[in-house]
Amino acid sequence: MGRAILILLCSVIFTLTPMNKHLYLSGHSEDWTVFFLQYKLLIQDGKYELASKALNNRRTELENYLESLSPQKEEIGKELLQSVVTSEQGANSADADRLFIFIETVNPTNYLENINNLVFNYKKNLDADSYLTDEELQNEWEKVVPSLLTYYSYEQLIPIGEQLSQLSDGDSYQIRETMAVELDQLPEALPALSGEALLWTVLLIGGTILITLAYVAARKYQAIAIVKGPIKRENS
Repeated sequence: MGRAILILLCSVIFTLTPMNKHLYLSGHSEDWTVFFLQYKLLIQDGKYELASKALNNRRTELENYLESLSPQKEEIGKELLQSVVTSEQGANSADADRLFIFIETVNPTNYLENINNLVFNYKKNLDADSYLTDEELQNEWEKVVPSLLTYYSYEQLIPIGEQLSQLSDGDSYQIRETMAVELDQLPEALPALSGEALLWTVLLIGGTILITLAYVAARKYQAIAIVKGPIKRENS
């Protein structure tokens, strides 16, 4: 029985190992924080031409980084980058914020944690003691939606957007409470096993069960043989 337990523990260890190995982590964790902070400062100072030049100097590098991400993240990231490049000067700051938040969020080192933090932090903006106006809430939501769409579907986020559109027409406090409930209903961002990892998990667990059953059966057969041996000798 002791060996069976040992085999089971070993199987669990080897089962958990490929889980982390096969989780889909794409891209590299390059830090763009400093660049985007400088870019935003240039926009805020009205130095649009200089900001555009700085972005163009690193555009190829940024596009290469986006191409290292999953296809869904790459598509969203390139749309955000295109918005920054083609937007009018006044809208550049908001577009840069969306791209900056996206780049920070999709960092493969702590991607799922970042998604959960976006939801948690936005929900804090809905608290009764929040000083954000209805318009500011709308702006903040527009900044985080592209990043949230890398994990959640449009259908999951639509109810929150619908509540936001009613802020100017209805009871702001009640609508904020409803939005908080909708945010609570979003599932927590958790890692998902790839098909290969799931197959290995099933094979390892199934194999462990078979080995354990075979071991128990062999021990039982051995015990029966030991008991029957003296009985046969006595009968003979």
